[in-house]
This record gives sequence, C-alpha cells and structure tokens, in this order.
Amino acid sequence: MTDYPPPPANVPAQPMPMGGNPEEKNSLGVWALVLGILTLCCGIFSGIPAIILGVMSRKAQEEGKATNGNLGTIGMVIAIVLIVLNLIGAIVSVSTGAFDAIYG
Repeated sequence: MTDYPPPPANVPAQPMPMGGNPEEKNSLGVWALVLGILTLCCGIFSGIPAIILGVMSRKAQEEGKATNGNLGTIGMVIAIVLIVLNLIGAIVSVSTGAFDAIYG
C-alpha cells in the first residue's frame, strides 16, 4: 500500500475560548473616541480621560493587543482640539466681559 504513518490516537479537541482573545484591549480605542466626543459638552472632565485612553490604546496596538488604535488616536485628537477651543472660549468670554454680563 502506501508509506503513510497511522493516524494519531483520538485526542479530544480543545474547547474554543468564549468572547475572543482575553488579552484584547479594543475597548480602549472606543472609549477614547466616545470621551473625546463628549469633551464638546463635558469639557476637561471627559477630555483628559480621552487623552489618557488614547495613549493607552496606541500602546496596546503597538504591543499587538488591539486592532483599533486609530480610534484611540482620533479620540485623543478630538479631545485635545476641543479642550483648546474650550480654553480659548473661556479666555475670550472673560476678557470681553461676557462672563460678567452673564454670571454677574
């Protein structure tokens, strides 16, 4: 006949892990994006966590633990831009007297 070796003994298959890779950190990028967008209404209170999570998301992508590091980068950039715009708006409102006119 042929010179093939006999098939291996019946070995039970390993169970598939549920929920994907337990080491994946894709939620960091999503949270960075959500918090970056929330910086529009919540200001620095959601902007700083968005920046921190954006950096963590980029590190996770570099380590191969995440596949959506770009979301973290986008969330971080949105947060930085909106924080700067919020600060400019606060400075303008205080310097023009609009803050005093509204809040007396």
